[in-house]
Amino acid sequence: MPRPSILLRSLLAALLAGLAVAPAAQAQAPARTVSDTVALSSSGDVAVHNHEGRIAVTAWDRDQVRYEAQIMPTDEDPDAEKTTIRTRTSQGRLQLATVHEDGDDESVVFGFDEDGFRWGGINIPAVHYILTVPRSATLRIDDHESTIDVTGLAGTLHVDTHDGRLSVDEHRGDLILEAHDGTITASGLEGDATLDTHSSRMELVDVTGRLSVETHDGTLNAEELDGGLRFESHDGRASVAFSALSGSVHADTHDGNLTFTLPAGAGFVLDTEFTDDVDLRSDIDLRSLRLSDEDEEGPNYRGPVRGGGPTIQLESSDGDVTLQTR
Repeated sequence: MPRPSILLRSLLAALLAGLAVAPAAQAQAPARTVSDTVALSSSGDVAVHNHEGRIAVTAWDRDQVRYEAQIMPTDEDPDAEKTTIRTRTSQGRLQLATVHEDGDDESVVFGFDEDGFRWGGINIPAVHYILTVPRSATLRIDDHESTIDVTGLAGTLHVDTHDGRLSVDEHRGDLILEAHDGTITASGLEGDATLDTHSSRMELVDVTGRLSVETHDGTLNAEELDGGLRFESHDGRASVAFSALSGSVHADTHDGNLTFTLPAGAGFVLDTEFTDDVDLRSDIDLRSLRLSDEDEEGPNYRGPVRGGGPTIQLESSDGDVTLQTR
């Protein structure tokens, strides 16, 4: 019966042809590429302003910045000629900005201009930035929805993004992040980290330094934290495992769940302020620290555990709180 065999071979051939074409369709060539190498001191500033695309940053031990900006075509603007890369250098600072000829600030990009609101704003093609910067330089990224990857820096990193995805690895300086949404991942951090987000998901591993997180309903998952912690949220969630309890911990949430995993044998001072329906679960015997229930709040706990140490201050009006050791 040759007909089924012919049909099967035809289907397989069509499938293989589709697989062969798919990568080529995804690997779209840039409409235009801008690149250069610029002198910059090791303690200089680098600023990148973008709307969407990718921003990939690595570090080297040179007093130079090497950059490449790939302007990608779109169906609405296939030649992307209306988009340029503005470069400014002054007093130890390099600034790279994605600029559209109809307006060079975010108020125009996002739908506002001197005449008021315009539906849809301006269609700006994605721009992919690839940078290599001095290791100790300060890096500032102002972005709307790009995918951002930063690796190996030792200076301050400041990122302001709306709902982009941020990944930071092997960073040896302070991290300051402002985001509305999106996913944040980081590993191998040494320095203080400050994260201010509305509803991002934060995944951190191997953090040495003080971690400060303020979120509305975001989720924080942190492993191998060696340092202090401040976590404030409305109904966000936090699960934090400490490799060493070397700083104070303060968590304040309205109705989110909190889980803290402490090193076995770690001493601390517990101070809770629970109201309404808060359930504290712990594999540590806290009975001697329990306060009386005269005011219908709590129950609350206050006092040293295992001889004392850094303070763990927990405030919540609802939700579950778990203290555990490993």
